[in-house]
Amino acid sequence: MKYTIGIDVGGTNIKAGIVYKGRVVDKLDIETYAEDGPEICINQIKSAIKKFLYKASAIGIGIAGIIDSKNGVVRYSPNLRGWQDIKLAQILKRRFKKTIKILNDVNAILLGEWVYGAGRGYKNIFLFTLGTGIGGAAVCEGRLVFGANGFAGEFGHTIINFNGPECLCGNYGCLERYVGARYIVELAQKKIKKSNSRLKKYRRLTPKCIAEEAKMGDCVAQEVFKEIGYYIGIGVSNIVNLFDPELMIISGGISRAGRILFEPIRKTVAKRVIGHKYRGVKIIPAKLGDNAGILGSAYFAGVRNFA
Repeated sequence: MKYTIGIDVGGTNIKAGIVYKGRVVDKLDIETYAEDGPEICINQIKSAIKKFLYKASAIGIGIAGIIDSKNGVVRYSPNLRGWQDIKLAQILKRRFKKTIKILNDVNAILLGEWVYGAGRGYKNIFLFTLGTGIGGAAVCEGRLVFGANGFAGEFGHTIINFNGPECLCGNYGCLERYVGARYIVELAQKKIKKSNSRLKKYRRLTPKCIAEEAKMGDCVAQEVFKEIGYYIGIGVSNIVNLFDPELMIISGGISRAGRILFEPIRKTVAKRVIGHKYRGVKIIPAKLGDNAGILGSAYFAGVRNFA
């Protein structure tokens, strides 16, 4: 069995690891210099690869954005400044002389969960991530869905309000514009101005601390999660009506909020999905945490003709 490098490049962090027999045996986690342009960020990726290169046979990279996996090109990444038509696989192969494969970071996370985690044994799955951005990926009838151009799964940029606020992608009313990490914080900041809340004690609000205060009974924090749970539930309802999955996996740091997040999601889905009582769709948190993208991208690198 060969060792494979898996790298998960997000708008906030780069997570990299060496994988052996479906297990991450060593890893690193560094902040993504997302605002500094492609060259700086690619150098970060190269540094991560160097750490594990001594025993690797192949390198898989999951990266946020519109990814052309077939040609190894990052077409566009809304959370990484200046990433447009970057021939990432070619650049890295020239440097490291190894098999290099790239895919959308959420596809990588879904692969990890499907092969090793919460999705094992299922044939129809939709996974979405809650983080800096909102991403999605699907397995239909036992096959990962890439779409005609390799761009399938942009769940965060589905429209839940056609008259809504502008998103970073340039569209209006995207789901991401309501439940991306920065907008959760903005929502909390608006709400605490009008009430007494423990959230006021934080110099820097994050979705994590908002979730912690919600669990401890802070009314404003609970209002925030009830509202974002509703928005997510609308998005999930659209996916269930469209794909009829047997399993919906919610991944990313915010998904660890637990009942305060999942309860409003499930209630909204129960109200909004046609024939909900006949479907039996499960809505559950991811299992592998930060290792999912590493495991999925490493798996992708090691399998021939996967798509």
